[in-house]
Amino acid sequence: MSQMSQTENSQKKRVAVFFGGRSPEHDVSIVTGLQVLHALDQAKYDAFPVYIAPDGEWLTGDILRDRGSYMLAAADMKNVSAVTIDVGAGDVRAGSCGRLIPKKGGIFSKAKPMGFDVAIPAFHGLVGEDGSIQGLFELAGIPYTGMRVKASSVLMDKVATKYYLQALDIPSLPFAVLQRPESGYLIPEAEIESLLKPLGFPCILKPAHLGSSIGVARVANAQEAKACLPAIFEYDPVAIAEPFVDN
Repeated sequence: MSQMSQTENSQKKRVAVFFGGRSPEHDVSIVTGLQVLHALDQAKYDAFPVYIAPDGEWLTGDILRDRGSYMLAAADMKNVSAVTIDVGAGDVRAGSCGRLIPKKGGIFSKAKPMGFDVAIPAFHGLVGEDGSIQGLFELAGIPYTGMRVKASSVLMDKVATKYYLQALDIPSLPFAVLQRPESGYLIPEAEIESLLKPLGFPCILKPAHLGSSIGVARVANAQEAKACLPAIFEYDPVAIAEPFVDN
């Protein structure tokens, strides 16, 4: 079967919108993915959803266009197809396209691969926004939107981003790094006070590797910071603090 994803009777670009994933920000990604699907010009693009469930399974089907379908009940599973990506589809530099391979075929025939021209990753947080899915697309030779692997990886790490900005003399807010203890989630209040005092209070605490929709807290003192850190450390071994900026 040809890797070309455009059918003979249609010149529309076929777009696969990827969303969901194993990140704590899974639900936010669903909303973003559906917004992308609905925003694409249907006169120019033939777009379809590729949903990555929390357990890592890749699913596609028209039912996934409806926000009310999530999370998928057992009865809904008959309306979706489990797929995997063809990592040997080709080379993006040679103008190749992507392909999704159904995991199950029909009773009498093998299921046909689903071709597409470009991928739009609409993930939030880890395992999607951090360069991992971008690396998979690069490996499979699939054109995709957004930042490349290195930029995605560096900028998803807020501490690494700070060091890059400093090295390039780009102005940015001062910051402090708080590491999750080897045992438990509690850091002594005196240690927190020492780390955060140079920033001044109030300040903002957040996970260093998430997308900023989960675990963000405004704290007025070290005692409040100590109370907020365990929730952050549930998701990320590193927290970053910055001064609070009005507006």
